[in-house]
Amino acid sequence: MSQRAGRNAQRGAVVIEFALVFVLFFIVMYGIVAYGVIFAVKHSLVQAANEGARAAVRDVGGVTARVDLARTVAAESLAWLGDKAPEPQVSAALCAATPYVCLKVELAYDYAANPLVPALPALGVALPERLTGQAMVQLDAVY
Repeated sequence: MSQRAGRNAQRGAVVIEFALVFVLFFIVMYGIVAYGVIFAVKHSLVQAANEGARAAVRDVGGVTARVDLARTVAAESLAWLGDKAPEPQVSAALCAATPYVCLKVELAYDYAANPLVPALPALGVALPERLTGQAMVQLDAVY
């Protein structure tokens, strides 16, 4: 009878050990997935800004046409985000100390308002509030 009581006590210990290990495993896996998704969105924002700026280098007309092209290309690059995709902000101004135009493409994703992975504050994993990406290119066109 003492062997049977020992086995039942071991089962209880195994359940407690599993619960402790599972919580730790879940926190690590959640952190990996959350970081991966955030990294993917951040990379997509930077890549979309780069593609928009690169597209503006093409000679498609004046500065206004290049700004529109940069905005369109950057927005198309983020189509995978659907309705959560940020609107590209494209500005053109004279570059400092040069007669050329600098075109800047900026993207900002409000992660706090549109999280792709739900926040679990009880786990102590901090998620960013905002993700950004930007690129700048110097154009040969002059205002």
